[in-house]
Amino acid sequence: MHLANVFRRWLSLLGRRAHRRDAAALRVDWRVFGSGVHHVSTTGDFAPGGAFVHTPDAKPAGSPIVLDVETPRGERVTMHARVAWSGLRGMGLRFTRAWSR
Repeated sequence: MHLANVFRRWLSLLGRRAHRRDAAALRVDWRVFGSGVHHVSTTGDFAPGGAFVHTPDAKPAGSPIVLDVETPRGERVTMHARVAWSGLRGMGLRFTRAWSR
């Protein structure tokens, strides 16, 4: 197991997250900030502070990401985030800006 994954699991056991994450399969259109290359994926969990995005195209930790999320009501919300960690199944994101419509 990758050392970053071990550390992340250890911190989550200590309850270090600021917000509880809830399982949520939301459709997201995301891209690296400044890039025109879009990726369509789904979230695995979602919270006010961040989300997990299922993708085989995970970007390295620290990468700036822009997400366009479709809410269950059909609204599109744009969020800015940074990759907190990435792995084979996707990437964990920490939101860096307030949500905008």
